[in-house]
Amino acid sequence: MGSGRAHGVFACLRQALGLAIAALLVSCGPKQEESVSVGFIGPLTGNAVDLGLAPSKAIALAIREYNETRGEGDPLVTFAFEDDGWDGANAVPLYEKLRREHDIDILMMSHTDGTMALQDRVREDGVLLVNSLNNDQLLSTMNENTFVIGKKTEEAAQIVAARVLELGKRKVKGFHVTNSFMTISATAFSEHLRQHEVEVEIVPVDISKVDFKEELQRFQAEGCDAIAFFGYKNFGFAMKQARELGLEAPFFASTTTLGDGYFENSEGALVGTEFSFFTANDGNYVLARRFLDRYRLEYGEKPLSVWPPMQAYDAANILLNVLRNGKRESGEPMVEWLKRSLHEVNYYQGVCGNVAIMKDGTSRGIYFSLYEVKGPGQVEKVKR
Repeated sequence: MGSGRAHGVFACLRQALGLAIAALLVSCGPKQEESVSVGFIGPLTGNAVDLGLAPSKAIALAIREYNETRGEGDPLVTFAFEDDGWDGANAVPLYEKLRREHDIDILMMSHTDGTMALQDRVREDGVLLVNSLNNDQLLSTMNENTFVIGKKTEEAAQIVAARVLELGKRKVKGFHVTNSFMTISATAFSEHLRQHEVEVEIVPVDISKVDFKEELQRFQAEGCDAIAFFGYKNFGFAMKQARELGLEAPFFASTTTLGDGYFENSEGALVGTEFSFFTANDGNYVLARRFLDRYRLEYGEKPLSVWPPMQAYDAANILLNVLRNGKRESGEPMVEWLKRSLHEVNYYQGVCGNVAIMKDGTSRGIYFSLYEVKGPGQVEKVKR
């Protein structure tokens, strides 16, 4: 997304939030009431904009809906967001800014590396952190202030590995970006295949890499019958270059394959790629369609990749449901109440399905399927 377009989107979103909150404050009159401040950090620009921009809008929508319908005694919820540019090193300074300027009680994130970087800070400050993007073994080891509400990373990668096995592929090459999520995905994919004696080599590369010819030529010389891509839109260039070199092996990829710019970078080579994905058909279809319709009405567009905002919407509403219906003990600190209440969630009917929170702060109930890219923004579930 260009800087001008991004600036316009952020300005409109901030203005809409400001007007909505101001109107609510005025309508509430002079009475002082409790408020809860929610912050968000994620990629609003850069290589993975689809993992941050649409989720931030989904959270803003959930908060607006809550504020407009909250009952007497329900706290007002405010919202502020920051762009980490998909760089985990930005998490700490952006968190400090949100704490300084908005005194946030809850931080929602769309970044594993950023979530890890903030573990000591959220525990010390008594802030609740909710990652609404990833859910994996690494994040399950975080401290008691951190919750993860989303699909299981390892399971999503294993879906793709199972398809490779189903098609009888025996020599797999590929690439993975070196951040935590893609490393975990590539590792789970590789381990599943090696258990079935498949030869696998997934090369780690930087997210900024755009020329893959050297590695692809080696893949061609050594031979391979499948190529896997665990990364973002820069791998569109790799797919294009692979086809230009005459590599005809089928492509397999990760959950981010519908990311902004991926198809364009591949110049159509992305068509036919099979990957793990999630749509309204995989969740609660009625609630999911209702959410996507409201999203389109609010923002004038439908998200290209629907699962990141769907997960963010569910995560936000699980928290808001506690604020609306939870029973807080007298004198109980806000964050302690939220933590206790989240652990009691065992059947939340959301747009993604029926979500439960485990004792370690991870979640269950969101299950991806195998899809094939048919065209720009077009996918079809793989018939098995």
